[in-house]
Amino acid sequence: MMMIFLATIFFLIAGWYLAGCPGTKVCPFFRKEKDPPKKVYLSFIGPWDSAADWGEVTEAFRQYKMQEANGYIDVNVIYEQIDDNINYEEIIKERQFDDEGPNIFMLFHTWMPRYEGKILPVPETMMTLDEFKNTYAYAAVQDLTAANGTIYALPFYVDTLALYYNTKMFLNESILEYPRNWIEFENYVEKLTYYKKDASGKNIFDGNGDLMIDFAGAAFGGGSNVNRSQDIVMLLVMQNNYDEKNIVSFKTEGAENAIKFYIDFTDPKSRFYTWSKDQMFSIDAFTQRKAAMMVNYSKEIPNIQSKTGGTMDYKIAPLPQLDDRRKVNYASYWVPVVASKAPCAAAAGLRVDCYDLAWEFLNFASQKTYANMYLDKTNRAAANLEIAREQSLAGDARSVFASQVFTARSWINPYDSISDEKLLEMINQLIANKEGRQDIDGAMTIPRRYISEINR
Repeated sequence: MMMIFLATIFFLIAGWYLAGCPGTKVCPFFRKEKDPPKKVYLSFIGPWDSAADWGEVTEAFRQYKMQEANGYIDVNVIYEQIDDNINYEEIIKERQFDDEGPNIFMLFHTWMPRYEGKILPVPETMMTLDEFKNTYAYAAVQDLTAANGTIYALPFYVDTLALYYNTKMFLNESILEYPRNWIEFENYVEKLTYYKKDASGKNIFDGNGDLMIDFAGAAFGGGSNVNRSQDIVMLLVMQNNYDEKNIVSFKTEGAENAIKFYIDFTDPKSRFYTWSKDQMFSIDAFTQRKAAMMVNYSKEIPNIQSKTGGTMDYKIAPLPQLDDRRKVNYASYWVPVVASKAPCAAAAGLRVDCYDLAWEFLNFASQKTYANMYLDKTNRAAANLEIAREQSLAGDARSVFASQVFTARSWINPYDSISDEKLLEMINQLIANKEGRQDIDGAMTIPRRYISEINR
């Protein structure tokens, strides 16, 4: 009887352990299934990125937050692309007024002064001002921080103006290298520009007695028919001033020289006359092989590929500089910010701070691994200097833009639509008034007053 009893006890204990039950807490017979993590929804909108651009990052954050140690909640960051970019700001205001979010929205970098009271800055425990300065491009430091240590956003990328050139047109003129400065650029334009001729080989003139352009050396110098001509002019002003305190001042001789240099490409009396108000839009001229060069942002690469079906032989080079020892490039980018007024949808019984969660997501997304997911999807140059350095060594088209992140500059321009209008008016006025081309100082009056006022 004793042997049978002991054998029974032995087999019961052995069976207990074989069933995976060393203790009642992990035993399948006693273990209670844990409830799945409760869901939370954060809304995120922007005018240019697609949901796919953010998809890998948002899913990685969702998996991260579902872990026990990270909160055990199912966070769904829902990105929505707003196609109506003209009324984008109005859409943000309407949704916030109706308490519909968004929790996070993309903001153009120069708009930051207008939104300081409508967004929540980076929590002080997340990043210090010194850490921000050591991590991100100088342009982002200019735009997104305050002297008191406040950081308003974490940037993901910085786009810059670069030089696009048609390699076949270059080779046709035995040109093997891109222009590294504006003097070389002028010489290239003169060599690459062709004027219309009649059957006998004589130049054809228009009704005003000016040469008619057949192929432009560069889509450069115009106003309304040059994409972002305002940015190109401001870039030239910055390069000619190169004074951190007055880099965009229109009151200097350098600024006047910059504007004269730009519009001279539309002057029929200039030796590098290559553009006129009658030319087609600059991107179209370049993609239709009517212009050998143009200055543009990296965001236009998909547009070029679409317009040419990927059949065009072209390369991208760094923007020409006035002085290689003092490089200045022009920054343009959007950043995600956290709205100060935005509820988030959470499952019943779950208490969550929507604002902290939104910032936790953006901080997570800005880490190198996840930032690269976004940057690779969008093919953009990183605002993070460490990532930008790695990108600059890759030897692809993006590497050019990444190398320019380090010297990118910005300026106080919260109402960019107004400054765009005033700058474009100045350029068009100078181009149209051939006799008054020398009165550049007079044409600069309106933009000078406006820019001086907002950059005090």
